[in-house]
Amino acid sequence: MDKKSYWNDIIIAFPILSKDEQHFEQCDDEQFVVIKNIIVENKLISFVHGMVMNKIKQDLMAKVNEFWLYFMPNNVVELSGLKTQEQIFEDYIGFEKFKTAIDELFNLAQSYVDTINRLQMLFENNNRINLLKNLNAQICALLHSQLPSDYNSIIYQFYRAALKVFSKDDIVGDKKNTSKEGASCCNGCNFEIVDCKCDYILESFHLTNWQLITIGILEPLAGDVIIDLIHQKIETEVLEITKENFGEHQVSTLEKWIDTNVYDWMKYIYKPKCSTTLNLEDTNIEVFMKKLKHLLYESYTRTRIDQLFNIIIEYPDSEPAVIDLSFTLHKTNLKSELCKKLQNALHSRLLHPAVNTIDIITAYTAAIKVLRKIDPCGALLQEVTQPIRAYLRSRKDTVRCVMTTLTEEGHYLTDELVRNENVLDEDDIYEEENMTDWTKWMPDPVDANPSKSSKRFRNSDTVSMLVDIYGTRELFVNEYRALLADRLLTQFMDNIGDEIRYLELLKLRFGDSLLHSCSVMLKDVYDSKRINHHLYSDPTSNLSSNNLNNELEFPVRAIIVSNQFWPNFKDNFNVELPPVIQKHLDNYTKAFESFKGNRTLNWKPNLGIINIDLQLRDKILNFTVSPIHATIIWHFQEQEEWTINDLSIKMCVPATTLRRRIGFWQNQGLLREKSFDKFIFVEDGIPTTSLSGKGNRNSVVSRNSEFVYGDDDDEMESAVASAQDQREEELQVFWSYIVGMLTNLDSLPLDRIHQMLKMFATQGTGVDCSLTQLRLFLDEKVKQHLLIFTGGRYKLAK
Repeated sequence: MDKKSYWNDIIIAFPILSKDEQHFEQCDDEQFVVIKNIIVENKLISFVHGMVMNKIKQDLMAKVNEFWLYFMPNNVVELSGLKTQEQIFEDYIGFEKFKTAIDELFNLAQSYVDTINRLQMLFENNNRINLLKNLNAQICALLHSQLPSDYNSIIYQFYRAALKVFSKDDIVGDKKNTSKEGASCCNGCNFEIVDCKCDYILESFHLTNWQLITIGILEPLAGDVIIDLIHQKIETEVLEITKENFGEHQVSTLEKWIDTNVYDWMKYIYKPKCSTTLNLEDTNIEVFMKKLKHLLYESYTRTRIDQLFNIIIEYPDSEPAVIDLSFTLHKTNLKSELCKKLQNALHSRLLHPAVNTIDIITAYTAAIKVLRKIDPCGALLQEVTQPIRAYLRSRKDTVRCVMTTLTEEGHYLTDELVRNENVLDEDDIYEEENMTDWTKWMPDPVDANPSKSSKRFRNSDTVSMLVDIYGTRELFVNEYRALLADRLLTQFMDNIGDEIRYLELLKLRFGDSLLHSCSVMLKDVYDSKRINHHLYSDPTSNLSSNNLNNELEFPVRAIIVSNQFWPNFKDNFNVELPPVIQKHLDNYTKAFESFKGNRTLNWKPNLGIINIDLQLRDKILNFTVSPIHATIIWHFQEQEEWTINDLSIKMCVPATTLRRRIGFWQNQGLLREKSFDKFIFVEDGIPTTSLSGKGNRNSVVSRNSEFVYGDDDDEMESAVASAQDQREEELQVFWSYIVGMLTNLDSLPLDRIHQMLKMFATQGTGVDCSLTQLRLFLDEKVKQHLLIFTGGRYKLAK
């Protein structure tokens, strides 16, 4: 046979090679076997294979452009049976376009199946060659060679429309859309219920996926879109279920949702009902589901990280959310993101002047508990709370707020103090780490700060963490000493049992030696009560009822303090009390001298409280006020009109202090400013502030209207200087040394100043100063523009 005869036989076997393919009919199987043998015997297999595949490629290239026209943004291809675009759901249009495009592509691929099957028979002795698979690969390659830039939009619409129909039953409650005519619409396809297309969409969805699987382009063409849509669905579900809901466990619910709803959705795609073969094995789907579950954990963790500040503020009510976050955080690598975002939230929402110190301390203690549950090793707590500790050190009232809450009945920090758990002494921390439970020792995590040990953050209780803000216990002890003195002097506590209990608890934490002064203060109060009782009950005392004359109309109770153990008192002036009151004090002094022999009393008339009755026209008002307030109103019964200067000279009180104290009586409606710095007494005035719950200022009946000084927040003033003020006063002795250093050496770093003060100043003054205290002292001088801090060095301001 000649070549022409061979070619004619090949065209009969493979009509696709004919120029006029329509005039050639494919031969039957018997004829093909004869032609196949001829091709094999003459070694024309490669030639025939190349010619057929090249012809298929040319045909496919001509048809691929038509396929991509369906993915253009404008309506290049008109679809029959569709209504106007304004009246139809947008995703449904994309659904129909994608379905039609894949259907045409599938029919095109199927038209070559018979040809490919006959071509495959030429390679019956070579099982490694799969021409049908090669055809699918060629189709995929040709499609990607002419890929439009925005082809994904139609694919998104196709799978989004199907996902909406599939998950329509997941909608909680009666969330039904309503058309303009008022007819109810389907939640799945958005068509009116009478014209619902959900079943049609699901059937078409199954068929289209089967076609994509058969052609072999499901994953290359739509894999990224499917993953992205599922990820979006997961994020939407997480946001919906976790929105402002911190009091319930949510992770288990979300995991169940993934294992049921999302798993069914994946089977709808990769195992369509109309498919006779499975695209993915069960093991592959399980691996894919694990990846989706990891996406769920990441989405949940990121959502909770954004909400973590609110979770901390609402703790312990938000404990379920904290436990879930701890679980998901250990399955993701998002600790650094949590640390960064939470620090930013703390800076923007907590660490600024508009927030009270007590609120910052409350948030700090809540953060300690939350971060310990999230990360028990303490590394996260150490890193996140460092800005809070630094900011609290810059506030002057931090120590007082801490000690107030620790010794305030009913406060949660008081409960922490009572429990007294995990109290670690600084000197024993390394010994404990080396000797106790060494077999259970665990190193810090790899993301922990290597320059700092998280041992204290892992084991210390909340109270120890608060004390560690300043790194020294003395400052807190001194503040408690001032706070205790203020309570004893301003409140005249009849029962000091609670204070003794708090003191014993603090001794367990700070030691007996540091709190010795506080023990002496409480003993002074107890001894003062005993002395008061003796002086008024002893028949030989001039204060006994047998020796009282008519002028002694009220008793005097004194707190006798040991001056060297009490903190410095705030006001240095001694108010000039009315003669009647002063006479009572002198009488008490004489009685005390006769009782104690060679000891006498030095009165502080600006401290203490006085209970007075003000008799007006139709009522009697009872007040418990300070001696200064009582003296002010006393002088107005002698003279109805006073100027600030005259009354200041009369009482020996600075004018600024006197004006502030007069404001109390102005608020009660008993004094009125007639002109600048001139006040008059008013019997029928109206109070400008609410009175204590003990009585009513406008009562007309006798002796039932009371007001206790101190119930008004503006009048709550400390009787003693705070520990910070006392410490600053002590540190002032170093100021002359520091000025001399900086004058001679121009500028010095903090540690060098501290070393020189330890060598020259502390030995002569007897005042000790830690590095932290010195830094706070110098920073205060910088704020006063006496020093300049630049480049880590201090120098004098010029």
